[in-house]
Amino acid sequence: MNAAFVAFVAFGVVGGCAHSARRSVIMTGDPAEYPGVLHDPRTLPHDFMARQTITIHAVHDGKPVEGEFDAVLQKHGDTLLILGFGPMNVKAFTITQRGDRIEFAQYMGPELPFSPRNVVVDVHRVFFARLSPPTEPHFSGVMRGERDGEHVEETWRDGQLRETVFTRPGTTLRGAIRVELGAGCDPVDCEPEAATLHNEWFGYTVSITNESFERL
Repeated sequence: MNAAFVAFVAFGVVGGCAHSARRSVIMTGDPAEYPGVLHDPRTLPHDFMARQTITIHAVHDGKPVEGEFDAVLQKHGDTLLILGFGPMNVKAFTITQRGDRIEFAQYMGPELPFSPRNVVVDVHRVFFARLSPPTEPHFSGVMRGERDGEHVEETWRDGQLRETVFTRPGTTLRGAIRVELGAGCDPVDCEPEAATLHNEWFGYTVSITNESFERL
């Protein structure tokens, strides 16, 4: 998985041409190396569109590797869409989740070296994977609970969710996935200016900067 992200970093930076789109369809419940439950987008709490800058940090052969690309993330009704751009702002790939179906189309660059489902799992973790919100206004403290077979720990400050930590006790996965939400998300909408996902299970970090955010 770490090596795959190194390759993805190179894809985002270097790009390349493809004569025709490579397409595939994945079901959200299919066996996967990267565990995580993907809920139907129609059940997710708010519609929005965000223009983002994505930076990926990984380590390959003991050396740090970093790459950056632009993307658009849109959740509208029953559809979650991730649109990635290559050099010169050319469309590189789309990942679309509707219900339990993920459709992937890649228009440029080398073949994606891991399942596009992994990208969708990280998007769900950053923007949607939550415990029930605190009932106390302006709550500050730590909330713990279980969600979709994972232990979840949330840190709140002044009514804003600042960090979520996911662990899977009883599995071979070591460490945690830690999502830092910058200035935070309120109990209803998640509109972070910046977010960082540290995946200790597979050894990479994804930093997201929302250049613009529009509620739909």
